[in-house]
Amino acid sequence: MIRQRIVRLGKWLWIICVVVTVAYFLHRSWPEVRSGLTSMPTGLVASSVLLVVMAKLVLAENARVAARQCGIAMGYGTALRLYNVSQLGKYIPGSIWQFVGRAAAYRERGAAFAAIRDSLLIESLWVVASALVIGATLVGIRALELLRAAASESIFLWLAALVVVGLLLTAMAFIWKRALLMRYLRLAWPGPWLLTVQLITWVLLGLSFWVLTEAAGMKVDVAYAIGIFALAFALGFMVPIAPAGLGIRDGILTLGLLAHGSLQIAVVITVVARLVYLVAELGLVGIQELMIVMRPGRRDRAL
Repeated sequence: MIRQRIVRLGKWLWIICVVVTVAYFLHRSWPEVRSGLTSMPTGLVASSVLLVVMAKLVLAENARVAARQCGIAMGYGTALRLYNVSQLGKYIPGSIWQFVGRAAAYRERGAAFAAIRDSLLIESLWVVASALVIGATLVGIRALELLRAAASESIFLWLAALVVVGLLLTAMAFIWKRALLMRYLRLAWPGPWLLTVQLITWVLLGLSFWVLTEAAGMKVDVAYAIGIFALAFALGFMVPIAPAGLGIRDGILTLGLLAHGSLQIAVVITVVARLVYLVAELGLVGIQELMIVMRPGRRDRAL
């Protein structure tokens, strides 16, 4: 009970630290940030949203296969709805609510608790592991160049501190649960189809991020954009005190763009990327729910 309270307090302190850091930066650089935001072409931003929506469609297949592998049978349409609705829970401080929502839905379908636990963990391992491999491969060779460019900005220390603290906490959690982690690594070994699903997912999400760099006038290689987004997503996911990777993902993306342009433009791209992802998730859920309302006969099949 005491440990849970400490973790809960740590999550709220993390959110406060991120908010204070962002507020300080915006206060210092608002004219440049506002100019960058207003100059981004609407069509390119809309294209970025569409690419995220396409990636979310692929991630639903990831969820379906993970559930099937653990004995929870469902069609793609059901997996799509349950996945996208439950994903909104990650914006609630706690980093577990997206899993709680899906677990409840799986339980209503008669799934056993062990199968639910295993399917959600396997699904997450597939996403995080593939993102780490792709990100490390595409970004790793430029790590020194990125650090050199980032170190020239004073806010680098703030962003680097947020990232380092989050990663240290994650490392401690992995050491504490290393035996359980190894068990699931063996259980979750993917086949060719899953590898294809992961590759398509990160290509789509990385392209979405690359489109935003183009909209902001920053010249970034497509491969690098895919790699830095995958790496930032994975590390943000792995930090339990950061809801939806808040602070970790954004800090890594900002640092990763400093070799290609100013800090102000990097922040603009990162902020818009966060908003694009949220809009895509809300829009996809809204469309799904509207379709069910318009066709009531589908409601029972969707649940």
